[in-house]
Amino acid sequence: MAAQAAQFTFVPNDREGDTDDLWDLDHHYWYTWGFKNFTLPEGETIVEAVLTISNVNNWSAAENGQNWLRLYLLDTAENPYNGKVDQGNPPTGKLRRYTDADNGADNIAGLDWTARAHIATYTDWNGGPGGDVVTLVYSFANLGLLGVLEAFIRNGNDFGLGFDPYCHFWNDGVTFTITTGRRPVPDGGATFWLLVFGVGTAAWAGRRGLA
Repeated sequence: MAAQAAQFTFVPNDREGDTDDLWDLDHHYWYTWGFKNFTLPEGETIVEAVLTISNVNNWSAAENGQNWLRLYLLDTAENPYNGKVDQGNPPTGKLRRYTDADNGADNIAGLDWTARAHIATYTDWNGGPGGDVVTLVYSFANLGLLGVLEAFIRNGNDFGLGFDPYCHFWNDGVTFTITTGRRPVPDGGATFWLLVFGVGTAAWAGRRGLA
């Protein structure tokens, strides 16, 4: 039987309706990108999810190796303390930014209103004008985060991504892609016994032919 799969691509919009570059990931803020009303297809599970941030470069070479961009997966982006709507419908979701005035502390790791999982921390060792411009690609399958993502989505049909830059990271936009496939159905060992029966029958027939 041919495998069936579905793919969902999420791309944010800025306030002018154009493809967003995460507000240049200015270090004066930390950010969430939240989604609500998203359900996985019936009978399917997540087989891959990929977060891509295009053409990333720290703004100043003077900060090479002294900067970082921390990325998180969130169970929800809805903050019960701010009185605002922090999640939007797919595929755009909703971007939110919070003032960062803590001199480099991790703003997301200690949130008390959502479960979270660390995706990665990126450090730019060759930033500034003329520095390297890289595209960050994170496979949740390789990172072992597919089960966490699926659990977060099934817990309320929502989830979020968190971005905490320490320094200013230019970028050309972010995308998040989820690929689903049919959930394996256990056969209770029937396939094994059919194979055993088939091999045994073939061997018996062979011996009969040589008799």
